[in-house]
Amino acid sequence: MPVPVTNETLVHQGQPRRYLLARPEAPATGIVLSMHGSTSTPEDQLRLSAMVRLAEEHGAAVAFPEGRLPGRRGFRWDLEGDAEFLAALATELVTLYPDAPRRVCASGMSGGARMACALGAARPDLVAAVGAVAGLRSFPRAPGSRPVPVLAFHGLADRINPYAGHSRAEWTASVPEAAAAWALANGLAGGPVTDTLSRAVSRSRWGDAGAPDEVVLYTVARAGHTWPGSRPNGLIRLFLGRTTRELDATGDIWTFFQSHLGDP
Repeated sequence: MPVPVTNETLVHQGQPRRYLLARPEAPATGIVLSMHGSTSTPEDQLRLSAMVRLAEEHGAAVAFPEGRLPGRRGFRWDLEGDAEFLAALATELVTLYPDAPRRVCASGMSGGARMACALGAARPDLVAAVGAVAGLRSFPRAPGSRPVPVLAFHGLADRINPYAGHSRAEWTASVPEAAAAWALANGLAGGPVTDTLSRAVSRSRWGDAGAPDEVVLYTVARAGHTWPGSRPNGLIRLFLGRTTRELDATGDIWTFFQSHLGDP
């Protein structure tokens, strides 16, 4: 059933901050933050991820917040300052939907995935799980903080955020190195178990499936800087590369989030 998507404002530190909200009828089954990529917008992320369907099909409240820093045709994220805004937004949504679980899912695309990772590392008390598409990074964690399970997707042909890392300051580590750093921060030692799921898709898992400390990375051959399962138009395909239809990042992030709502 279609749900309303409203344009909302949260005043944070004296500044109005905009977000879109897909509003299911209360009670909500969960709260998802879906962050846009760098120089993109909440409307772009809504279209790309199709996460409104989580509200329509599963009763989730899904917020699409806007980054603080203007950039070309959209906005970029301030990893430190915006973590505070997103924590305030999560708290606001938990208040709006008091019957929903108290921890949220932090998800995003590219720069939005980095922002989701930064929020998960900074506020494990608020984040039940992280879903990172084409932008997995690791950040310092407070000693003794609870583990944060992570689900990530990345294409081997991603030219924007190369799988093997890059010379840019925010992208020096490879994607597997970032996943391994999350696993280590979660208290896991040793390497992953990697399964080949098809000719194009492999899955690396640190920890046990469903455990509070698990980290899962889907690696997709020939895929570019894209959201698995989406249907981008021709110009986006030309610029960003192929999109796999073997995976459904939106559905998989929701399933992963739901499996960790009961984590301590």
